[in-house]
Amino acid sequence: MKGLILALQFLTRVPINIGIDFNKKNIGAMLCFFPFVGLIIALFTFVPTIFLRDKISMDLLALLNIIFYLAITGALHMDGLSDTADAFLSNRSKDRMKAIMKDSTVGTFGVISIVIVLAAKFFAFRELAVQGFKWDYIFIFIYSKTLAMNAFIYFKSADSSTLFKTFKDSKNIFLINFMNFVIIVASILFDYKVLMYLIIEAIIFIILYIISLKKIDGATGDIIGAAIELSETVNLFII
Repeated sequence: MKGLILALQFLTRVPINIGIDFNKKNIGAMLCFFPFVGLIIALFTFVPTIFLRDKISMDLLALLNIIFYLAITGALHMDGLSDTADAFLSNRSKDRMKAIMKDSTVGTFGVISIVIVLAAKFFAFRELAVQGFKWDYIFIFIYSKTLAMNAFIYFKSADSSTLFKTFKDSKNIFLINFMNFVIIVASILFDYKVLMYLIIEAIIFIILYIISLKKIDGATGDIIGAAIELSETVNLFII
């Protein structure tokens, strides 16, 4: 239960005012609940589609999807996306790029990346609203959090990423691999075709990781956030 509470506090803005020790045991448990939190985020995001599709326009519905998504996530991953864009597109030295990622201000490339992703999400959500809600959509968000869970464990962390190192040192390999198994089995039981979304998202995560190795010698929490945003957006278009 502590792991779930920490995962909700870390990945969402669900108001849970319960103090949980941020120790290795609890952090390891928290990572294992990432996929479940992905499920919660997905369900909340599509509340307008489920209940208001026949009552309002598709444009307004798509806008509400974005608002609900940003409301529950607190734009956490958008922040990672903007920091990653500002750093990687700056053409600066490794040390300078690391400093840019730690800077709380948003640069030009960060703003552009957010605008592009939000616009892409709007058109994707609008098309999904026309089609009507399908449970396939949920797996996109579950997979992105599952991959984030694995990335924090298996990706090399950049020297500048204290949070990444904390997660990596708190890993519980058995529980994480068990969760991987559960997600795969659940996908097959639902419809094995949804695993294509997992493959697509994994490719995006790996591409960003390879770029991060070249740029700053490893991954950071911001890069994982960027991978989550980009992989979800791409799949929302493909589905």
